Amino acid sequence: MTDHMRYLYILLLVIITQPVTAQVAIDGLDELLEFADKNSPAAQQARLQPLMAKKDKQVQASVFYPRVNAFATGDYYPILATQLIPAEALGGTPGTYLKAQFGLPYVFATGAEVTVPVINLENWAKLSKAKAQYQQSEWSSKVALENLHLQLIQAYYQALVTKEVLNLNEENEQTADELLRIMSQRNEQGVVDPADYNRSKNLSLDVKTTRIGYTRTMQSSVNNLVAILDTDTVELREELDSFEWPVLYNAGDVTRRPAWQEAAWKVRTAELGLSHSRSAGLPELTLSGRYTYNMQTNFEPGFTNIDFNIANISLKLNVPLFQGNYYRAAKHKTKLQLESAKLEQERTEAALKQQKEDWLAQYNAAFSKQKVLEDKLANAKDNLRIGKLNIKEGVMEFDQFNNIFMEYNRARMEYLQNLADGILYHLLSTQNF
Repeated sequence: MTDHMRYLYILLLVIITQPVTAQVAIDGLDELLEFADKNSPAAQQARLQPLMAKKDKQVQASVFYPRVNAFATGDYYPILATQLIPAEALGGTPGTYLKAQFGLPYVFATGAEVTVPVINLENWAKLSKAKAQYQQSEWSSKVALENLHLQLIQAYYQALVTKEVLNLNEENEQTADELLRIMSQRNEQGVVDPADYNRSKNLSLDVKTTRIGYTRTMQSSVNNLVAILDTDTVELREELDSFEWPVLYNAGDVTRRPAWQEAAWKVRTAELGLSHSRSAGLPELTLSGRYTYNMQTNFEPGFTNIDFNIANISLKLNVPLFQGNYYRAAKHKTKLQLESAKLEQERTEAALKQQKEDWLAQYNAAFSKQKVLEDKLANAKDNLRIGKLNIKEGVMEFDQFNNIFMEYNRARMEYLQNLADGILYHLLSTQNF
């Protein structure tokens, strides 16, 4: 192998052994939520809840089917069961008794039995409760997905704001560099206050330091999304653009929220739990049948084994009478659970209404500020344009330009944050996610 081929072989090995980085490119919120629903561990875990509840429902329904068992036993009786019988019955002396042994010491049996529930109101109540728990778990799954979406939406738009601020910082660096170039020329010509020259240098350094800080903030935002989505890195391609700013008059109906439906089904489940506890002490009727093949021997030489078949069909009525206050305590417990579920429903509804009202208030505040901030940004942008021309022509002092520069940055950042808040809280208020 030549040195050239050996080099290519080593390079290929290095490329192959490098870990592959999974990068997700996101073009919009819908794409982000769709990816999260498919790949996020939180979404996958949420989808497992109704699946497990469905299996619980199937397990509970299985008690209504016939139960068939096969069995086999082997017994050894060192002392056989005996009974005294009158000897006269077997032609013996009247007034005397004989001992009669039942069976042989070694007994082997095999067979099958079937049990069919006929009347069992408790099991029907359990099945109804399991069905309600399944419906509740479906809404619990949707609650988990909605919470995941809320977390993603807020993280996403905050990341977009930070991305726009980084873009603003790039513009600021160009402005600060041009200012420093102008001030450097004037300093060399001796027509500028050295303190103003040094302040222009500090302004340029401050802008660069700010970029480092916002880069760190942007990375933190990306890391947050990466942790939620369970991927290596995320690239956000969307930009904050214009928004129509529709008028919103009400906060929406909370009964459409999964958390409200979940609370309602918790109440229904608790009601069925109370019904189950009330039927727990009712009589049960069961039909059963049993077939057994029985073989007995004493293992003595020349002994002929004895075998025979046994079969029976029975109808069993079970009436619970006393179990140490179990039924009464269980019934009282389910009453408390129902009361707790109703209180939780009230608390959930109040919390959802407050959340919707807060979202609407946040949107209306952003809506009210947007025109003011647009005008403020337009004035600040025009002032910065004038300031750049004046500082270049030498008819403006550094302090005046620095104030205009800072005013423009504050106006731009306020506008961006308000735009993101408007989009975010409109989305949350209308529940279009």
